[in-house]
Amino acid sequence: MKQILICISMLFCFSAVALAGKGVPLIHHPIGSTQGGSTKNPSQLWYIDQDGNVLTMSATPCNYTLILYDEDGDVAYSVFVPVGTTQVVLPGTLSGSFELRFETDTYYYYGYISL
Repeated sequence: MKQILICISMLFCFSAVALAGKGVPLIHHPIGSTQGGSTKNPSQLWYIDQDGNVLTMSATPCNYTLILYDEDGDVAYSVFVPVGTTQVVLPGTLSGSFELRFETDTYYYYGYISL
């Protein structure tokens, strides 16, 4: 129950931040960890902008795999994002709410979008 309340609180905070004009917040998460980073270090946020099916971001520092998970946790879309990318155009056939992940071998950034 406590985890559900924390998740709802986080989603509310992220929604407020997105509405404030900073874009979609993505949270850093190490692969193989059950927590979003060390308790001694604050979580790293990465903000991207969404305009319909177009995602715009600062130049990616490394290669990522962009994965969209649907509400059932299934992969709805996946694409390779090379280093230096500043924009990703998602297919116009996608619609609904998705968990968005930019993954590497050792960590990923995740957040939530609606198309």
